[in-house]
Amino acid sequence: MGAALRWVVVIAAVAAGAFGAAQIVQQAASGQQPWDPELTDNFIFIKSIPFVLAVGVAVGLLRGRAGSEERRGELVRRFRPGTVIGHWIATIGFVLAMPTGMWQYLGGVLSQDAPAPGGQILLDLFRPIPLYWIYRLHYIGGAIILFSVASFAAYWWTSGDRALIPPRGQWRAHLSVFARGLPRRLGARIAGPLRLDLRRAMPAAKRFTYYETAFSFPSWTIVIALITITGLVKAMRYVYPIPPFLLYWSSTLHVAAMVLIFIKVLDHLRYTLARWPMMVAMAKGWVPESAIRRVLEDEVQRESAPAEPVPARQPAGAMTGSER
Repeated sequence: MGAALRWVVVIAAVAAGAFGAAQIVQQAASGQQPWDPELTDNFIFIKSIPFVLAVGVAVGLLRGRAGSEERRGELVRRFRPGTVIGHWIATIGFVLAMPTGMWQYLGGVLSQDAPAPGGQILLDLFRPIPLYWIYRLHYIGGAIILFSVASFAAYWWTSGDRALIPPRGQWRAHLSVFARGLPRRLGARIAGPLRLDLRRAMPAAKRFTYYETAFSFPSWTIVIALITITGLVKAMRYVYPIPPFLLYWSSTLHVAAMVLIFIKVLDHLRYTLARWPMMVAMAKGWVPESAIRRVLEDEVQRESAPAEPVPARQPAGAMTGSER
């Protein structure tokens, strides 16, 4: 797709989004529907989804194909500007959606006849905040996340950049380096079923670490897809008859995905804060080549002794050597 055509698509999508937003706001402000603020916000959110996705796809297409390696003296570009901006836009979405989503769930759990110890304190703390504001912020965060997902998916499809996943036929090799960096017993438990060779020598990664390609990016993709799909099902329940069993499992998996994302954020911070050049690259896009090369080389130069094998379980009643 040429640059001119991409701009036409973006302008059309933005115009359609602006028109849709104006119509949605006009309908909501007309006062013709006898809905409370919470239900009104739900309808605004569900009506805006097609326009949010359209603008996200247009922005992703505008970013075009991935460019060649860029250098500026000692600095190399690890992330393009669109990737850096998209990362922080998604971060804003999660900062809004995660705490409000957690409070929706915890508020329901604590609002029982006998709240958990300390639960009443939390309920009293948040009581001055109208519940519809919690939902409103959650919907705003959700819309930002939908925009980010659509933008990244469109860019991923058109750019041809697949550096964040192992090349075809290299999954086992990337997983081997990832498992070797885990605690020994945990690495051994993962290596066994997957038939990973923890002694296998691997060269330093070229752009992203084996941890990023074998675990971080795939797991982020799974949990974000899970929370996005289940969130859309939950949002549609007021405008489309969702079967009860589907709504139940969507709500359950939505909460599970929220917990997994919280764990992923902690793991992401653990990994990147210990490798500061990666944080610099995500903030600026540029990073000293020597610094990021050192991170990539340290991953394969760490102690590579195989993990201790997990001892096999003794059959019930079997005698060990000390008992004979």
